[in-house]
Amino acid sequence: MKILRDILFVAMPTQLCALLPFFSGDQLDSFKISAEGKFYGLIVALVVLVSGVLFCEDVLFVSNEYKLMTHMKGDTEDINLTIETLFCICSYTVIVVSCVANASKHYRTIRDLCKLDEYLVAQGYVGIYSCRYLGTVLVLASASVVVVAFYYIHFQSHINPKRECILIIVYSLQMIYSSLFALYLRTILKCLAQRIEFLNARLDEFTRQEKQLYSKEDWVELSNLIEIFCKFRLINENMNSITGVGLLFLFGFSFYTVTNQSYLAFSTLTTPIQLRKKYDTIGLSCAWVFAETVIMAVICSSFDCLASEANTTAQILARVYGKSKEFQNIIDKFLTKSIKQEVQFTAYGFFAIDNSTLFKIFSAVTTYLVILIQFKQLEDSKLEEQVQNET
Repeated sequence: MKILRDILFVAMPTQLCALLPFFSGDQLDSFKISAEGKFYGLIVALVVLVSGVLFCEDVLFVSNEYKLMTHMKGDTEDINLTIETLFCICSYTVIVVSCVANASKHYRTIRDLCKLDEYLVAQGYVGIYSCRYLGTVLVLASASVVVVAFYYIHFQSHINPKRECILIIVYSLQMIYSSLFALYLRTILKCLAQRIEFLNARLDEFTRQEKQLYSKEDWVELSNLIEIFCKFRLINENMNSITGVGLLFLFGFSFYTVTNQSYLAFSTLTTPIQLRKKYDTIGLSCAWVFAETVIMAVICSSFDCLASEANTTAQILARVYGKSKEFQNIIDKFLTKSIKQEVQFTAYGFFAIDNSTLFKIFSAVTTYLVILIQFKQLEDSKLEEQVQNET
């Protein structure tokens, strides 16, 4: 089955992390979710959920024990780091739990793709997508966060060994699940985009034909193409529903982390040089911002590519529409739905995900960064006033 071969590079690590269920059978008739795969996914989700609850409780009620630096800069930084850690735990937990809960939808989506691939391969489709170089970048970016975090937690902080392990585990799980989730989405969405691009090329051949009268074979071929396009629209909608909740929490955490770490980097740079060593976390801040930006960019570009290719179909069909009256009845319904409802991917309906999403996120980050800086200035001025009154 072609789609399984196409996603083979990311399938095994994704399945080991329970983001994708284990399948059994290498033929369409015998293809299903294995019983062991279901049990494994439930165990992983349960372990992640229980550990996440325990970690959240510890971080929330003993937040002073999780200070990265010996001397925290102020209450604002302390609160922000606590919220960031809690959000981190919630993010990877929701990603795992939502993927395990939607395992049957994952299976149906892959099975439907396998069925469509039978038609596409028969028509000459041989496309393949490799994301090894992009995967290497994601792995390096994610690993850099864990390595730099270990340096600050182990060598620069006075956190006790137990909570040191908790922080490292939390950061590692977040980077593993977010990067794997992004890599899997990139692979499956680009595979979908390539298939739709192949069908669009076949559909575009109708616009290049100059015939006074089209044959029954042309009518049948166009009908088959539109039926396949309709099935791809359903697959796209299923992918959106499967990943919506996980994407919402992933983007929520990424937005908060980029904002908070940018603020911490700014705070470090504005600290007097003689005091900077005590408060310097700029290495970790840069690693977080870079990793989260890469992950968001990979996901946004993947969804944008698929949505653009899917929406191109309606434009081609609009040109085919005027070629023959025999085609118009077939095309009418598809065009009506496409005009009313363009293919668009969202984070559980809260916001659209495309290339413009990154710009919107960084615009919001800039706004909130200004607000945080103003709070910091107010906090510093009150502290100076208090020191002056005491002296």
